[in-house]
Amino acid sequence: MTSWREPLWPWLRVLIFLAAAGGIAACALWAAGRYDDVMAFRQASVCHGTAHHGCLVQASGTVVDRRTSESCTTDSNGVEHCTTSYELRVRRPDRTQWLGVDAGTYDDAHRGDPAELRIWHGAVVRMTVDGHTETYSPPSSDSMAWRLSGAWLFLGLGSWAVVSGRPSELIAFPNFGWLWLTIPFVMVVHGVLLGDVPELAWAGLMGAFGVAWMVFAWRM
Repeated sequence: MTSWREPLWPWLRVLIFLAAAGGIAACALWAAGRYDDVMAFRQASVCHGTAHHGCLVQASGTVVDRRTSESCTTDSNGVEHCTTSYELRVRRPDRTQWLGVDAGTYDDAHRGDPAELRIWHGAVVRMTVDGHTETYSPPSSDSMAWRLSGAWLFLGLGSWAVVSGRPSELIAFPNFGWLWLTIPFVMVVHGVLLGDVPELAWAGLMGAFGVAWMVFAWRM
């Protein structure tokens, strides 16, 4: 290799491809394990009597604090856009933790208010406080998404090793569209496996944007 614009040595490209293939297989297997956990959660019922591993534990909590935070971004016209996040600090039987809520829940909840919780494998997946109900994804759902993301990125790396092998093209501007497509890819797999039609619709819109980005960027 004499320049970063020239292809890597063939043997190195083969090694990169094999490593990427191994990464895809590993991420897929790990994601499959998380999928089983997600399906177990979706099919779980509320515990009755003695709690066991496959049911949702009901617990009582208390709101002990609340807070807001703000994150801001500036667009190309110099206009600042800010988003406010709302959280309640809830004391559970075994710990105290912050839980994100919407604005309506935040406005009505106060210190000392009781909260009814449903817990799955140690994580709060539902909270009802002052007539408002908040739901949360189980940890296995987020874990599955990260592993699917890894599989997609390894797929991109393997494709690059086969088709190009040029370091300059690996970090080329159009390929940032491939990074963007990680999001709709995860949403498509998640939506198909779990039957989430709205998620599939959003994935289609985001995927179209990512593809358009790559096509436009390569034509520049």
